[in-house]
Amino acid sequence: MEKRLFLSIFTVFLFLSGGMAQAFVPQPSHLLYLVINKIKQPVGIEVWQIRKILNYQGSEPDYFEPVDSEPVDPAPAYFEFEEKLIFSYPDKLRVQRISQTLESFSIESNFNFIKIVDGVITSHDKSLPDLYSDILLYRDHETLLNQLAHSGIDTAKVSMQRYNDTICYVLGAFSGKNDDFPGLWIEKDTFLPVKYVVEKNGKRVEFFYKNWQKVSKTLYPMQIHIFLDNRLFAMINVKNFHLRSGFLPVLFDLDDTQKIYPENNFVDEKKRREQSMMESDLKSVPEIQQINE
Repeated sequence: MEKRLFLSIFTVFLFLSGGMAQAFVPQPSHLLYLVINKIKQPVGIEVWQIRKILNYQGSEPDYFEPVDSEPVDPAPAYFEFEEKLIFSYPDKLRVQRISQTLESFSIESNFNFIKIVDGVITSHDKSLPDLYSDILLYRDHETLLNQLAHSGIDTAKVSMQRYNDTICYVLGAFSGKNDDFPGLWIEKDTFLPVKYVVEKNGKRVEFFYKNWQKVSKTLYPMQIHIFLDNRLFAMINVKNFHLRSGFLPVLFDLDDTQKIYPENNFVDEKKRREQSMMESDLKSVPEIQQINE
């Protein structure tokens, strides 16, 4: 009798525990609200970083641009370059590659995108490895939710999963078999994104965000590792970042950029010279700002 009573109480306890655990899993929109409230949305950020591309030969051909100099034999296993990122929130990003020999930049504005390489428009779509910036740009929870859905994430489902030794909330359709499904992993105790997985056109990319640091009240990851089809593809190391406002609207003007750099290679030379002068200003490196621990 006592044994049956104990089993009954234990069963009820497990049932209630499961229900309580489930009750504390945030809904998708609220979960992203907690994330954005944690990392904050300033007016703007400037970021200086080094991107190191590994496995240069044969990986993601649409992503690669010409290197700054002619390759030597044998071709290098990797190359690296400096980039300047300008975030103007809530939805504008300009990425400028810092190079003396190669003109390369991209603009993302209001969910539209354009990339320029050596005076030619090369793409109107972000490459798969560049989707890492989704988590860093869209710092409004509803906008980020829409962007994740656009990237193929099932934004209707949230579960709790273990990532290494860390308990995470996971936004995405958990398969029940492994943690390789598309989704966003958010550390339970800190609400910081740690992993982002996207699958598109038969390819799979994983982004790992590490070493989040703070300037004022804003957080930004100082290291990002990018895996393409389960191979380490690139590593990003942030040299410094600082908060800034008052960016010129022309930096994010897609319409004007397309007039300057059309696909048919016809270039308005006057506007091209103005653009080149502006880009020269962008290459000036600011003093490294102290990052608050």
